Amino acid sequence: MPCELRRATLDDTEAVYGLICELKQKTHDRQAFAAGFAANLKNPNQRYQLALRNGEVVGMIGMQIMFPLNLNCWIGEIQELVILPQVRGLNIGKVLLEWAEEEAREQGASLIELSSGKVRTDAHRFYLREGYQQSHFRFKKTL
Repeated sequence: MPCELRRATLDDTEAVYGLICELKQKTHDRQAFAAGFAANLKNPNQRYQLALRNGEVVGMIGMQIMFPLNLNCWIGEIQELVILPQVRGLNIGKVLLEWAEEEAREQGASLIELSSGKVRTDAHRFYLREGYQQSHFRFKKTL
């Protein structure tokens, strides 16, 4: 096994903050991040799983279980998947993705989906290799 997995807790706030900054390639307001992470941990439909290697957090996946009315089924929406650059290529992302798929199935989901930024072409290849299909365009607007 390329890594150990465990559920994230409030004690992991700094490690998760670092991973999200790596994912987005920018820093975020730490106070807002910590408050949002704490709130999300209390949400029974939100899951955060960490990947550890030699006791160090090296990756994570975040997923929400929900029932979009337009799909008329439970789904798992992967909201974050990030692996530190120095451990990419060790199948840690694959392990986390498999965990999310199994967790979604156990929660009654019949579909799993995710969004990935346009410039993340390596991630797109990874998702396609793992059996995901591109099906949507995602739009956003700053408020």
